[in-house]
Amino acid sequence: MYRKITDILMFFTAIGIFCSTTFLYAQETESSTAVISGTVVNSNGEPVSNVFVKSFEAKGKSITNKEGGFSLEVTSLDIDKIVIEEDGYLLSITETNFGVLENPTIVLTSSNFMENGVVSLPYQKFSNNRSVSATYTITGDELATYPSGTFLETLSGRIPGMQVNTFSNNPVNESVFATIRGEGVSFYIDGILRDPSDLTIYEVESVQVIKDYAGRSALGLSGLGPVVWITTKTGTKYKRDISISTESGFSSPTAKPEYLNSYNYATLYNEALVNDGLTPLYSSTALAAYRDNTDPLYYPNVDYMNDYIRKSGVYRRANINFSGGDDKVNYFSLLDYVRTTGLEKIGEDTSSDRYKVRGGVNIKLTDKIQFNVNLSGTYQELAFPNQNGGASQFNIFNYISSTPPNAHAIAYEGNYIVSNDFPTNIENILFSGYAEGYNLNSQNNATLMLDLGGITKGLTFTGTAAFDIYSNVINNKGGTAALYTLLPNNVLQLYTDEVVDPNLTTGNDSFTRSTTALLSLNYDRMFGNHALTLNTSFYNGLVETRRFANYQPAKRKDLSFRANYAYNDKYVLQVDLAYSGSMKLPDGDRYNVYPTAGAAWVLSNESFLSSSKTVNYLKLFTSYGVMGNDNFRTGFNTSYNPYYLGTTLWQNVGSWASGIEGNQGAFVNVYNIQQEGSTDYELPKISNLNIGLQGELFDKALSFEANYYARRNYNQISQRSSLTPSLFGTGGFLPLTNYGETKYWGIDGYLQYQNSVGDFNYSLGGNIMYNRSKYIDVDEPAALEDYRKLAGTDTDMFRGYASEGLYQSEDEITSRNVTQSWGAVQPGDIRYQDYNNDGIVDEKDIHVTGAHAPRIYYGLNLNLKYKGFGLFVVGQGLANGVANLGGNYFMGSNPRANYSEVMLDRYPETNSIPRLTTQSQNNYQNSTFWLRDGAYFSIKNIELSYTMPKAIATNFMLPNLKFFARAKNVASFSKFSKYDIDPENTSAGVSTFPIYRTFTLGVSCKF
Repeated sequence: MYRKITDILMFFTAIGIFCSTTFLYAQETESSTAVISGTVVNSNGEPVSNVFVKSFEAKGKSITNKEGGFSLEVTSLDIDKIVIEEDGYLLSITETNFGVLENPTIVLTSSNFMENGVVSLPYQKFSNNRSVSATYTITGDELATYPSGTFLETLSGRIPGMQVNTFSNNPVNESVFATIRGEGVSFYIDGILRDPSDLTIYEVESVQVIKDYAGRSALGLSGLGPVVWITTKTGTKYKRDISISTESGFSSPTAKPEYLNSYNYATLYNEALVNDGLTPLYSSTALAAYRDNTDPLYYPNVDYMNDYIRKSGVYRRANINFSGGDDKVNYFSLLDYVRTTGLEKIGEDTSSDRYKVRGGVNIKLTDKIQFNVNLSGTYQELAFPNQNGGASQFNIFNYISSTPPNAHAIAYEGNYIVSNDFPTNIENILFSGYAEGYNLNSQNNATLMLDLGGITKGLTFTGTAAFDIYSNVINNKGGTAALYTLLPNNVLQLYTDEVVDPNLTTGNDSFTRSTTALLSLNYDRMFGNHALTLNTSFYNGLVETRRFANYQPAKRKDLSFRANYAYNDKYVLQVDLAYSGSMKLPDGDRYNVYPTAGAAWVLSNESFLSSSKTVNYLKLFTSYGVMGNDNFRTGFNTSYNPYYLGTTLWQNVGSWASGIEGNQGAFVNVYNIQQEGSTDYELPKISNLNIGLQGELFDKALSFEANYYARRNYNQISQRSSLTPSLFGTGGFLPLTNYGETKYWGIDGYLQYQNSVGDFNYSLGGNIMYNRSKYIDVDEPAALEDYRKLAGTDTDMFRGYASEGLYQSEDEITSRNVTQSWGAVQPGDIRYQDYNNDGIVDEKDIHVTGAHAPRIYYGLNLNLKYKGFGLFVVGQGLANGVANLGGNYFMGSNPRANYSEVMLDRYPETNSIPRLTTQSQNNYQNSTFWLRDGAYFSIKNIELSYTMPKAIATNFMLPNLKFFARAKNVASFSKFSKYDIDPENTSAGVSTFPIYRTFTLGVSCKF
């Protein structure tokens, strides 16, 4: 109830703010005004109709007619600003002097054209002409169509080279990950390395994806992988906006796994036993009882999915933000609320209520000094049924997939029932224990900007201090009802006593604290046709993590230099140097210099293209750089601590006393070596090459970009244990050195076409990435057979046994005369290729097959507008590869768990699934039998909207009033569709929380 009250209060607060603000605006309006007239046109001189025109001081409003004309009140006592903000165009601000508009024609510049673009790189902004980097920009407003509380999901299918994978939409622990060109991504929010998990799309001004080192080398080691550079909103000069948005709907699972009822489960389990030469477990009487449901107490048929899983959960969102400013102060503030719930039908409901606030102000203290403060905070309440009374969430979907429908009845005469084989009762878990969690996150930074033009023209200084904290507390309560097993004649036998736990205890108390200092000195100057930008920046960061008594700090310092030179807006050269230190190197040897160089050529500014009617813009660019990798793996020996590789570490493994029992000496501690201190190693290195071409054609209707990239990961950290004779030591006795190399290469790009026919505007396009990778040098035994070696093979190739189908008869087994290592085989078992022809199928037959993971990732988009109606669709997909049907759902590898309906297609009914068994491991080996086409296409986002005509909406004092219906994860098309499983994560809804399909209705306005 209190959440409903909160929603109502937020609504009326927004209305109250709107009414009071409108009243104050009206009160402030000067009585001395003049009426001016003008015309709004685009860069081609064509009139732009139905555009809002506002005056800042007089607060006049007008809408352009079909000829682009307008009449508007402006102040006649002073200077006023005519402000035009329209989708698809850059913000236009025109000055009037004492009621006079000197030039009555206002030209709007398209925001979509490349030559007008601005590239936001770390510590410096460049015009697109001067950028040598592979980047891609999208605005926060473009992402607002996605009904999700997770920022990362909104990027699905939108950015070339970026792959966004949603693994689950668990309200208390959403699992969404992003990679770019196959690499992990770092997120910077307002120039600071931060976690974007609680970021909302309504506070985002722009998202800049930086793919190569020319764009991110200034970040030093922090810029090792691709960077998503996020800029939050700070308000705009000469504008005052209040935006309100609210939407509400429901979320249902994209996957609907189907399990067998008790009769079919028991029948198939008997079949598996008979296949193994064993006696059936279930008699004909039991099977009849399961089939006819005549005795649900002793022969239960529990439909867990129907009885304990709801069809849908709740999705609700409300947002209000204020922004504006004048020539002295810009401001932005936001309040955002998101509620999502789980799918439990009974007991404690999984839920998340997240409140986000942000406030930012940019103050021009003097003509030379600006000061910016940006504060944000998130408070999130979590609730969920817990596992065994602890801080972990009860995984109801894994429970259902692991528990057959006839495991035991749920209850008898109000008492919960369990069995010796299945000692957990689902209702007892859902009703007995629960947990409450709280996430409190805060991101804060202050920036001082100095114009040092008094020293030399174009010189500026920026200093930023940031302090962030992320904390999580989970309080949990356990307990259990009395549990009973069922004896004959309806007799219950106590299995577990009732336990009442009256108090909540702290199950988790952790925080991460980040402190950052950033100094940047910039020089930006034009000398005729020569443009020069110099940048020096210093980054000092400390990240501290604590969980209960465990504490680990991580420090990083980077000093970087960038020089960008352009001649005649055609030719660009850039050099970057990063001097970076890592705690993972020994003292005295922690700093290294990493160089990057880049160049660009704006061909469309050359005389042979400048007058072309086909080619409107064309730029060729390239970069190459090297960076250290202090995020290297120590997986070769899990006991190695990456922060103490230079130190020999010992581990206490017990105690020992000399002598015999009854006559022993004093006990002393016994230690084993955990790791040998290493000094002869350096940070691994990664080189990155990018060659790109971008352009606009056909009167800028068609835009494109294509990039070739190549990455080399070399001097990897290794013990070289496979190449070192054991005489020199094994395990922790081997020091670390540099050995190993892997190469990655591919292409990415996009193609977008936009045009209009009368009132009908349309845009359609797509992006694509093709990614490859190969092992070059690998620490593996020299004597290993060539076909078993990784070196020289693609990293995404499938390694395992090659399947030749299923054995069809005993004669086939006998005549083949090949032994398979998992016991005797029979018809219906998988027949594996004897790859080395030695008459035995064993680990020596594991080899690199021709199958590989999908290598093509793509996104498609469609945007249609007709008058006030709009339709936006975006989708993403994978192609050119396979996926593995792993897990019990497809393989039936654990017959005492729940059988899925897939098992109905087992041998001998079809050859799709091997015979059922309770003992043999032959059919559960890693083999090509379980590979399927991994291609899929998913419609990730749809928005259908109607925006009220501006003239009508303005009369209701609600301009930009928009009604919309939104959806995410609408539909998927793949080979997995027949199983009702989501191809993005085949475990979602089976062994993990599902991915959500969400539908909402909402309204927004901006005034």
